[in-house]
Amino acid sequence: MGGQFEIDRVGGEAIPRLAPLWDALFDHHASIGAAGLEIVERGESWPLRERHYRRLHDEQPWVSIHLAVRSDRTVGYALSYADELDGRSAVVLETLSVLPAARGAGLSTLLMRAVDEEAEAAGIGVSVVDVMGGNPRARKLYLGQGYQPYSESWMRSQRPGTAAGTHRGETTHDSAVLAERAAELGFALDFSPGPDDTWVSADRIAELAPASADAGSDPARLGALLDDLARAGDWTARVEIPSAPASEPLRSALASLGCRLSTERLVRR
Repeated sequence: MGGQFEIDRVGGEAIPRLAPLWDALFDHHASIGAAGLEIVERGESWPLRERHYRRLHDEQPWVSIHLAVRSDRTVGYALSYADELDGRSAVVLETLSVLPAARGAGLSTLLMRAVDEEAEAAGIGVSVVDVMGGNPRARKLYLGQGYQPYSESWMRSQRPGTAAGTHRGETTHDSAVLAERAAELGFALDFSPGPDDTWVSADRIAELAPASADAGSDPARLGALLDDLARAGDWTARVEIPSAPASEPLRSALASLGCRLSTERLVRR
């Protein structure tokens, strides 16, 4: 691919143009093992991702799409949006994708720079990105741009009826009761819409985020909570924990409970 890149900022009307670029990123994630979790069929992924982008476009203060164009062909994109982290305004780099033929020419850095410049112009000084587990190349790229480890998300998605997803015993379907039990373990329980656009998941995803310093200090009870969520129909759960090495015992416990490191959150302040 010859020629120079142009970076164009576009609006939500350009979302359909992102399909082949998202497919390229999906293929890359599949090639590196997708964090050891079962993935959806390739043809199912883009419609789910497109729905996610449109939901962001409707719900967030602003969503920004930067396209990388070479010789009238779109070869990469960065999609970011405004959010908050620890009470401060932040820009979340939701997706960064470059076609294989255009990689190695610094295009990812150019796209990140465009996102950073827009955030700076808006007075936003915190940047956030989530990297798939088992993707050291992407992690190295972001660390080289000044990002630092912040937290990890460990995911368990075990469909009912599978050997791993057979959960027995009495449980409650009362979300308030389950939230109280999560709080006792130091986690806030919330739910995000599913299914996920990369991994096989339930129609909604249980999100366990640390709410105290001792979150997850009782792995056995955490495992029981995950089982009860699954019996209640929420068989996909993500558990957020601090980045290693501080969380090393909990990381091992989550792995033993069938969770996998799905994403690592990196932050630059």
